[in-house]
Amino acid sequence: MKKKLLIFIIIFSVFLVLIGFYLNYISIDIYVKGFRKTDTVEVFKKYKPKKIKVCYGSKYICKRISYKKKGKVDTKKIGTYSITYEAKHKKKSMIRIMKVKVVDTKKPILKIEGTFDNVCKNGKTSNVVIKATDNYDGDISNKVKYKIEGNKLTYKVKDSSKNVAKKTVEVTINDTEKPNLILNGDKTMYLKVGKKYNEPGYTAIDNCDDDITDKVEVKGNVDTSKQGVYEITYKVKDAFENESVLKRIIRVYKANNNNSGAYNGGNVIYLTFDDGPGPYTAKLLDILKQYNVKATFFVTGYNNNYNDMLKREYDEGHTVALHSYTHNYALIYASLEAYMDDLLKIQDKVKQYTGFESKIVRFPGGSSNTISRRYKNLIMTEASNKLNELGYKYFDWNIASGDAGNTTNTNQVAQNVINGLKPGRANVVLQHDIKGFSVDAVPQIIEYGLANGYTFAPITLETPAVHQGINN
Repeated sequence: MKKKLLIFIIIFSVFLVLIGFYLNYISIDIYVKGFRKTDTVEVFKKYKPKKIKVCYGSKYICKRISYKKKGKVDTKKIGTYSITYEAKHKKKSMIRIMKVKVVDTKKPILKIEGTFDNVCKNGKTSNVVIKATDNYDGDISNKVKYKIEGNKLTYKVKDSSKNVAKKTVEVTINDTEKPNLILNGDKTMYLKVGKKYNEPGYTAIDNCDDDITDKVEVKGNVDTSKQGVYEITYKVKDAFENESVLKRIIRVYKANNNNSGAYNGGNVIYLTFDDGPGPYTAKLLDILKQYNVKATFFVTGYNNNYNDMLKREYDEGHTVALHSYTHNYALIYASLEAYMDDLLKIQDKVKQYTGFESKIVRFPGGSSNTISRRYKNLIMTEASNKLNELGYKYFDWNIASGDAGNTTNTNQVAQNVINGLKPGRANVVLQHDIKGFSVDAVPQIIEYGLANGYTFAPITLETPAVHQGINN
């Protein structure tokens, strides 16, 4: 029995030796220690890959070897990235892939500033500024949502990583803000007798109730068969009885144009346009035709692209007057001979295209200009005397539209002219048809004039001269 036991022990020992030999010398491979399949890092923080141990041998006897690491993690951008570990040794190879997640776990910053003295039933506020910023998304104020329950108003915002910020304030429901009532078109409109009135429309927006245009009440009538001033009233109330009221004035006028140009001492407007013809002259002529108003064009000759406008101005009954061929101060004011040569050249060009010899003149810069002193002393005095001697008649202006440098705003141009009008005189208006914003002001000027008892006329040799004081 003892002999059999001894034999068994010997055989078992040999078996263990063989197993150990197999494990240590037969089962040889590359082994990795400390490897993770996944890892995480906070966005914008520096990422340091985890260190691992790679060895060659068995699980029991293993010699450390080197490895290569491939892949990058962009911590400026949320997402999942891959880091690959590779090792090769004595025909054995190993590849491990680690997934690295760049995450954002920080809540947005939610700021609520202002007073809660105007709070709607639905939670809207008028005097509160809401600002939400996120470390990753930036400004997310437009993502803030609100909910009101009882007297508690809760603001909530969620970033792209679903991090949530909340703030709750206690409020009292109250609305003292009037609706925003807006009239389409002009608040003052001008209509010729007989022309149909078309309501331009309106819009009403309330801070609590949003669009309440359908609640606007409109009162008033316009009788375009009779000259007069009519008023239309627009009124709207919100759910809290806050009320807004606006009025539109409709001036119905009769056209009373003095297209002959003769001045009878009444309220006359002489629209004059310098420096053309140009790219906006055709549009201006269309406007004047629409209102049956005649004007005066003090023309130049240096732009041949619009020569056809000279004939159209004349054929449509406007006065084609002389301004300058070159509009070059240094040239035309160098001497009396130079001025007359320039004037005769533009006179010849006007006659070439219209068949008419014009003798109505406007000096470049006006007769009171002082820039001419740079080129010749007393040139304006000499030139004005010469024009009178030769039967010409020069005109300045007594209303400046401001389009020569003071403004580029159409409404301001119109207002400048309207403010300068005076009854009982010849109102000579200075504008420039080479400036589109000034041409766009002409309908306002005409409609105001017709609605307020003025007539329009072109300048003729019989028109009373409007002169400024000669300064050279």
